[in-house]
Amino acid sequence: MNYEKIMEIVANNIDDGIFIVNKEGKVVFYNESANNQAGVSVDNAVGKHMLEIFPKLTEDTSTLLRVLKTGKPIVGDILSYYNSNLKKVTILSTTLPIYEEGEVIGAVEIAKDMGVYGEFNEKIKKIKENKGVKSENKEVKYSIDSIIGNSEIIKEVKNKIKKMANSKAPVMITGETGTGKELVVQSIHNFSDRCDKPFIAQNCAAIPVTLLESILFGTAVGSFTGSKDSPGLFELADGGTLFLDEINSMDLPLQAKLLRVIQDSCVRRIGGKETRIVDVRIVTAMNISPQKALKEGKLREDMFYRLNVLDIDLPPLRKRKEDLNILINHFIKTYNKQFDKDIKSINRQVMNFFKDYHWPGNIRELKHSLEHAVFMSEDNEIKMEDLPENYKGIDLKNHKIEKEEKGDFVIDRPLKEIVDHYEKNVIICALEEKEYCITKAAKLLGVPRQTLHYKINKLDITIKKTIE
Repeated sequence: MNYEKIMEIVANNIDDGIFIVNKEGKVVFYNESANNQAGVSVDNAVGKHMLEIFPKLTEDTSTLLRVLKTGKPIVGDILSYYNSNLKKVTILSTTLPIYEEGEVIGAVEIAKDMGVYGEFNEKIKKIKENKGVKSENKEVKYSIDSIIGNSEIIKEVKNKIKKMANSKAPVMITGETGTGKELVVQSIHNFSDRCDKPFIAQNCAAIPVTLLESILFGTAVGSFTGSKDSPGLFELADGGTLFLDEINSMDLPLQAKLLRVIQDSCVRRIGGKETRIVDVRIVTAMNISPQKALKEGKLREDMFYRLNVLDIDLPPLRKRKEDLNILINHFIKTYNKQFDKDIKSINRQVMNFFKDYHWPGNIRELKHSLEHAVFMSEDNEIKMEDLPENYKGIDLKNHKIEKEEKGDFVIDRPLKEIVDHYEKNVIICALEEKEYCITKAAKLLGVPRQTLHYKINKLDITIKKTIE
């Protein structure tokens, strides 16, 4: 197997630019992405000195030449320049020395084109210009009244929000995707005495780790090429709330640095010496359980205990089906207004489907399905044909998914939930066949009558006739 050929194929099919120079500073390898960034073809780059390819660079401003000189890596360097095609490029690079028998024989640079990160580029620009990303509460759209539902579990969530709002203690929100974690975070901020102070949200999974560190803590002059004194999100959120979503996606070394800031209420900009005191309420969120995050090594144990002082676990929609009616009415009203429609109801077939469906995308999925249905409906009632295509494989009479009937199961939930879902469908079929006579249905299923009663209650099966 030709490993050099394999490495060349890999290097030429990734988005990061790769430069490798020898100890004289001449390019020995240069991939397609580097070509796209620099605007210089491979043929015109290999064998030439870095300063010949990029005449505006110097031995002090070229990270590759600096690494060759010092033998020390440069991580997280941000550089903006105009390439040979006069296109402005901003790169985030990591440059490493190559040693052989204790001697530096070359250097490799991996450069990420920040232009592909759209919103990240804008965030870098704002931080460099000292404008920050303070929302001044324009992004805080939700309050506790925005949490729709009358179930006991939602009432408990609202009570927790009211109790926790004015505490300075960190709050950790957990819940599946689509359960409304940011809505709860904004409700906490809006119900607190910090409501007129900054609310800043940052998704930790959306930004490379080297960039995330500078966004969180800020930068000082000289910390990287072209850097200025720029505040990070901690400083910008001073007096208010900083929401860190998907905290479990942050790498462990950065979690350690974040832990120190949270413990000491002090932040030091990258490359700076001055320590600044900040008053920030930290709220974090994860879409997996803390136990799973700890077990998989995605969350430091000391970080968990520091952030999980107060906690709210949001229930999935399937565990609060009693809120379906009020949620459906709310979304229909919203989209009636948006699309200038006059939908007054959904038919019984759709309602039965909604009650039996698993809702893996939770409230967000329900919201988008109703947005689609209201838009597509041609009268004042939502029907099955108005729902998105992915819901149309459901056999509502038998409460089975066509793929399941073929034995082609979709593994989209834990085994216990799949089994419970299937068992519930079988029991409903037996009850319907025996006209909801418990004794006859139990006999058909081959289980004691008491066992069937237990399962009906456990699986929250609605009985359409009086149980005998």
